[in-house]
Amino acid sequence: MDFSKTAQEVGSAIGVTDLIEAASALSLKEVLGMIGLERRPSALEGALPAMGLVAVSAAVGAGIALLLAPTSGTKLRAKLSEELDGAKHRLSDRNSHLDSRPTSKSSRHAVS
Repeated sequence: MDFSKTAQEVGSAIGVTDLIEAASALSLKEVLGMIGLERRPSALEGALPAMGLVAVSAAVGAGIALLLAPTSGTKLRAKLSEELDGAKHRLSDRNSHLDSRPTSKSSRHAVS
């Protein structure tokens, strides 16, 4: 029996497992960086911050428009209070309706 050949094979097997563990820890960005490349950003990565900025700007604009509206502050606050109370009541009604709804095993859907 050739002990040196067996030792080399065992050493190679151990080396391969170490190499596989090291390679699995690498990310695609690191591998591309090693060869001097980088991933191209997707269109969605550029569009999401822009859409967020538009939404925030619209909300701020709507708030400023409400504050600068020609109605008096008292009327505006009363109207906003009524709308918020109505929304709160609708939400609590919806919540109580969902809580009182009977549940059965046949109506539940499994999510996989």
